[in-house]
Amino acid sequence: MTETCPIHYWAQQTPEHIAVEAGAVRLSYRTLNRRVASLAQQLARQGLMPGMPLLVPTRGSLQGVLLAWACLRAGVVFCPLNPAFPVAQQQALARRMQVTRVCQPESDFAYSSELPPISLDYRAEADPGEPPVLYASQRSNTILTSGSSGPPKAVLHRVGNHLASARGSASLMPVNPDSGWLLSLPLFHVGGYAIAFRVFLAGGRLVLDDATRPLAERLMQQPITHLSLVPTQLWRLLREGFDPRHTQLRELLLGGAAIPAPLVERLQRLGLTPKVSYGLSEMASQVCTGLPSDPGVVGQPLPGRQVRVVDGEIQVKGDTLFSGYLADGALDPAVNDEGWFATRDRGYFDDQQALVVEGRLDNVFISGGENIQPESIEQRLVDYPGVAQALVVAVPHPEWGERPVAFIEPQTDALCHKALAAWVREALPGFMVPDAWLPWPPQVALKPSRKQFAELARRQLADV
Repeated sequence: MTETCPIHYWAQQTPEHIAVEAGAVRLSYRTLNRRVASLAQQLARQGLMPGMPLLVPTRGSLQGVLLAWACLRAGVVFCPLNPAFPVAQQQALARRMQVTRVCQPESDFAYSSELPPISLDYRAEADPGEPPVLYASQRSNTILTSGSSGPPKAVLHRVGNHLASARGSASLMPVNPDSGWLLSLPLFHVGGYAIAFRVFLAGGRLVLDDATRPLAERLMQQPITHLSLVPTQLWRLLREGFDPRHTQLRELLLGGAAIPAPLVERLQRLGLTPKVSYGLSEMASQVCTGLPSDPGVVGQPLPGRQVRVVDGEIQVKGDTLFSGYLADGALDPAVNDEGWFATRDRGYFDDQQALVVEGRLDNVFISGGENIQPESIEQRLVDYPGVAQALVVAVPHPEWGERPVAFIEPQTDALCHKALAAWVREALPGFMVPDAWLPWPPQVALKPSRKQFAELARRQLADV
């Protein structure tokens, strides 16, 4: 299946409509189309052939977005990674993915010196010529998994995965040419990479992030109608004085962690009901989306996705399902004989056939013969008024084997640990009440590493 690149399509339909807003820079669809065309030609001239991977340390700059879509045009596999990764880790990942070239669109980040870099002119424009075609079957990009249960894996997508993902998302969160979606997540996260597809398919405006300005201020001043956040980002936004009634915001998508009930209630009092979501890199972002209700409920599967639960494990397949994990030149489809991908997430369907996600099967630990799912404790804790976020890990115990310990970030003032323990005990068995309460460490990524938190807990408790 083929279709015209959506950027080119809208460049013909609405050439002067703003496609990308990056600070003071605004690119129309005509200009965006011509810049992407030039970059695609530059990639070809520098020897990047269709199917070749290109390593790109990037967060979400204008250059990164331009390069991502130039790779689509040129058939080059866009391989973004977190530029904060140490160079040695970048080199190891590049060798595993057999990447031979690197491009550094953001000059303030280091990149792997083992690879020959390519240099591009991001301001150059070119005539795109014949309408550029995207093939649903062509390899488009890799996304590195979090590596929570081992080294990161390179999730390989095809163009059709993202087209189906964007169209399924739009069935519940419509996007049109008047929409502006903030690129609030980095391109090396599937949630960030997916936003551009949703916007450009609809002929809308992609608004790039700007860390120098408070988000609440930007929402009041810029035409941002759609926003994707993890709960931590939303708490920070509310602390900035965010009021959706003074903005153009009409759609807010929450995911990536337990959704705190007080957070949802506070937002609803301001007149905006968010949507909760369950997704994964292997399914090109969103799988289920719905309105917030009971803890863990994430809605029903979107079009193009299928979900089932086998022996308590969530399995998925559909048009958005990735091609496989790319490593050492081989592609591991990672699906069973029926084409289902086992997510290692634990869950079930409720009476309304909405999916309930309980947590990662890999995270379950045994304490005194009892299975403990740390995400169940986390969900209860973030439902406590005053808790911004929580993460529970297991630490060794001489009598019980392992016991839960909780890291807590308060919204404002310090919290009473006795009150927290009583709150957990009201809804969960006593053996699930954490033995210790530790302060949330500074400078934590949007997706905290459970392994690093566990190591930190063991060090802190050993010093007590």
